[in-house]
Amino acid sequence: MKKKFTFVLLILLFALAACVPSQQQVVEILSAVEQTAAAQVTLVAPTADVDTIVQATFQALTAQAALTPQPAGNTGGISGNLSYPSEGIPPQLVVAFNVDTGFYYWVLTEQNQTTYQIDNLPVGAYNVISYLLPGGSLVGTYDQFYLCGLQQGCNDYTMVDVVVQAGQVTPNINPGNWYGDAKNYPEIPSIAGGQQTPVFITPIPQVSSGSIAGQLSYPSSFIPAQTVVAFSTDSQAYYYIMTADGQGSYQIDNLPPGNYNVVSYLGDGSMSAGYSQAVPCGLSVECTDHSLVSVSVTGGQIASGINPQDWYAPQGSFPAYPLP
Repeated sequence: MKKKFTFVLLILLFALAACVPSQQQVVEILSAVEQTAAAQVTLVAPTADVDTIVQATFQALTAQAALTPQPAGNTGGISGNLSYPSEGIPPQLVVAFNVDTGFYYWVLTEQNQTTYQIDNLPVGAYNVISYLLPGGSLVGTYDQFYLCGLQQGCNDYTMVDVVVQAGQVTPNINPGNWYGDAKNYPEIPSIAGGQQTPVFITPIPQVSSGSIAGQLSYPSSFIPAQTVVAFSTDSQAYYYIMTADGQGSYQIDNLPPGNYNVVSYLGDGSMSAGYSQAVPCGLSVECTDHSLVSVSVTGGQIASGINPQDWYAPQGSFPAYPLP
């Protein structure tokens, strides 16, 4: 009888091992085995062989269950440095916009905080914008203009898609281009209630840029090198181009759509000429209005005939030379 019971039990165990049952099934099977063994007590005493087989089977199945792969995490993070074009770094709202879903995730920073990190971001691609608090009147963006070095000749303002991978933090994502027009980006998103609950919004639009072009002059027989600056009247941003000695025309490209004032400065900024009401008036003695003309820039178009030639305006009529 003992041999017969052992033989039947072995067949059952081999069948169980082949099926690789779940942990719950293992518990139920072991319970049944123990009940069967207990039922045989009236016929034959329990043996060490049965106990050994049950224990070995339990260990084998437990080992197989431990090898079952666990699902990997599906979130990551973004981190970087903060900046601001002035003394000190004011509080900011740093936002990561998912370019595929339109959901956004954010973190608040404090006065003079120099770094940030946004965690628990679903895997995907993001655009990162930092909003000046309160209100978001100015924005810092992580775009191609920033990667180019924020210098003359950098003319691509396309947002960079930041890839977030599971279990990793994507570093060095610095929203440091503070010279774009805030109107070309999403308004500062709501964080009402103080919760970092992702909310769906319209994805960031891709804005087509425009240009301003015109003729240069100087009250002399020679036209010296100049710095022509387009000041946005919608924000504190400005854009410029440097010309060479004897150059009689200019063109500033890649301007976000909006309104601008145009002023040209000598190389050292000691003198300036604006595109003022006196220019279309003819720059005669009767033209006494030296207020700057608002130039409208439309995406994909060149605003031409914008000639900063009013060298005769009273001192202080135009903005101070903006470059260091």
